[in-house]
Amino acid sequence: MTELRGKVRFREYGILAKELLLIGAVHRDPHGAFKLGKLLTQESPVALAVEVSPYGLFYRQRNSRHLQRLLIRRVKRLARKLKVPWRDWGQIRAIEIQLAVPFEYRMAQKYCRDTGAALACIDSSLWSKDWIDEHWQRLLSSENLEVLLKCSPVTLAEEVEREYKIAAHLLNKQEHSLVAAFTLDWSADTLCQRRERELAKALEETYARFQEGRVAYVGGWQHLLHPNTGTTLYERVAHLQPRRILLSTREVDPYHG
Repeated sequence: MTELRGKVRFREYGILAKELLLIGAVHRDPHGAFKLGKLLTQESPVALAVEVSPYGLFYRQRNSRHLQRLLIRRVKRLARKLKVPWRDWGQIRAIEIQLAVPFEYRMAQKYCRDTGAALACIDSSLWSKDWIDEHWQRLLSSENLEVLLKCSPVTLAEEVEREYKIAAHLLNKQEHSLVAAFTLDWSADTLCQRRERELAKALEETYARFQEGRVAYVGGWQHLLHPNTGTTLYERVAHLQPRRILLSTREVDPYHG
């Protein structure tokens, strides 16, 4: 086993310790891989738990190219019909990113290969299969794509930055009622809550395997919210005193120690 990296020292006592770091990302971030690589180098975790399921990873690895070709074929046909320059639509680029192997996994895999850190895919395959079966068919439908192309084009990078600003506001919000309102539907959804429970359990199991060093979770920023309802991943692992940080380099929690 390679030597553990990224050992955390409590500032006050100077002793070796463990830390759980929760990294919140916008999944469609076109610059996410670069940002994550830089952050992982700074934080030097000994293990990475990524919000991707074994099923979701396998499905993308097997079908991503075919689905992306199907997407572009349909978009080109609709763009000719509507007489619009489809490459200006960040909405289409966002779908391409969703169909690909997530940047979170690709960069985590590279980091672990380079450093010897451990890697775990901790999302629910059952939830992922249901999501892909139900959501992607609608996402790639000609009806949906035509609606997108009839909308004004957006710049994906600007949309992602706007979402990071919303995330930073909600993650730093001391008034729990606003966050609770934002997560209301999610908190009431039985399948979503089952997923949060399974994510929390898998993350705790990964964290427990290490005696020292920093264990990092990388996933959607919504899982890091604190609506004070006990329903999010963050709230379910709060007893481990995790530190939260947005991939846009916005620190959410002070360094524990």
